Amino acid sequence: MSLEINIEKISEVLLAVGWHKVSPVGDGRSSFGTDAYEFLQPKSASQQDSATPAKENSEGQSQESQSEESQSQQSHAEDQQKSPPSPAGARWTEADGSRVFCPVTSILAVKYAGQKNNK
Repeated sequence: MSLEINIEKISEVLLAVGWHKVSPVGDGRSSFGTDAYEFLQPKSASQQDSATPAKENSEGQSQESQSEESQSQQSHAEDQQKSPPSPAGARWTEADGSRVFCPVTSILAVKYAGQKNNK
């Protein structure tokens, strides 16, 4: 037996430090989501700007960017072969606009918002 949890309805998440309120997105769905996660380091400005102009091929793509793209794809493929799969993570936005990211295994419980009775 499994529990079906509709992530679009999650209003609160319980972590070891207590309950966290999950803000809805514009259409009323929960901002909660899950996916594999990884930590990225953005390129510095010096890595993005090249001192020498790049040569373009007949399709308008620079040879330099083609080479970087090819190396990046090869490096990513090698990393996938060497490293274990990325762990599952969860993310959501809180009322103050802060974004929370954590391993799924850190979640102790989730809560749906209660329905209001209109009498």
